[in-house]
Amino acid sequence: MSYKSIQEIMAKSKELQKIQAHSLSLQKISDLVIPLLPAELQDQVRIADYQNTTLFLELKSAAPALTLRFQLPALLQKLCLKPGLYRLRDIKYYVQPRQD
Repeated sequence: MSYKSIQEIMAKSKELQKIQAHSLSLQKISDLVIPLLPAELQDQVRIADYQNTTLFLELKSAAPALTLRFQLPALLQKLCLKPGLYRLRDIKYYVQPRQD
């Protein structure tokens, strides 16, 4: 049996290439967003997605949601000035479902 490297698999799959590109773009956005959050929120927030003009954030629990809610206008204003996020118009968030 012949095994293929991940590079060979990726080179042949347009779908995987799209997923990888989207994942890399979310990581870049995360690198911009997380440092702009207050210290108490930085480990509570994850970038879930960025579609069209909306950034979706995922919270680990409901507790930091209130703090984040009051941070959103300033965060949106700062992010709109960042390269690659000029089209950003809205930030939405949700609490990650519990995984018991």
